[in-house]
Amino acid sequence: MREKQRKLQLPEKLRWNHNEWYRRWLLRQLPSRAGSALDVGCGLGDLARQIRAGEVTAIDASARMIERASATTDEVRWIHGDVLTHDLGRYDVVTAEASLHHLPLREGLTRLAGLTRPGGTLIVIGLYLMASRADRAMELVTLPANAIVGLAKALNGTGGTPHDAEMPVVMSAPTLDEIRAAAAEIVPGARIRRHLFWRYSLVWHAPEVH
Repeated sequence: MREKQRKLQLPEKLRWNHNEWYRRWLLRQLPSRAGSALDVGCGLGDLARQIRAGEVTAIDASARMIERASATTDEVRWIHGDVLTHDLGRYDVVTAEASLHHLPLREGLTRLAGLTRPGGTLIVIGLYLMASRADRAMELVTLPANAIVGLAKALNGTGGTPHDAEMPVVMSAPTLDEIRAAAAEIVPGARIRRHLFWRYSLVWHAPEVH
């Protein structure tokens, strides 16, 4: 993966958390009933705490993130570890919110698919590298929309927090073409959409075993 180009930065008071913007959308993609769920790259656990499932597990490579997340609730099983190598089971729901780009794309997507139980659902909200004319055209809408939302949040007192200061940041991401090519091979039939604010979504329903 190549370095993700820097987007135009807003003044500090107008910056805001793009991941939170899509969290409600992600939660709406979850099945109404799930026995087990895994949140990959959970960070401070904001998403994991909102997942409704019989058992929720959350994993992150940062010991500090897990330390802080585990202090918030004991209703989630918190794991400090590398999702690529840690001994994990299979889950009815697997989520990855802004975490897949921290992994090699094909290896990471293969692992997430392998953690999804047959009949289960994999949901990814990720970052992508702008590379095409369509990407640039989207940015003509994204940049002013980003400023408008930032201003609105600043006015109501919720702006100025794009991410936690201790959250690891990786300035790299694959292109949408690379994501689509990998998905076609690894999770055929996955639904991939481009979104505002430099994000894409991937939703895949693992085939049932007959």
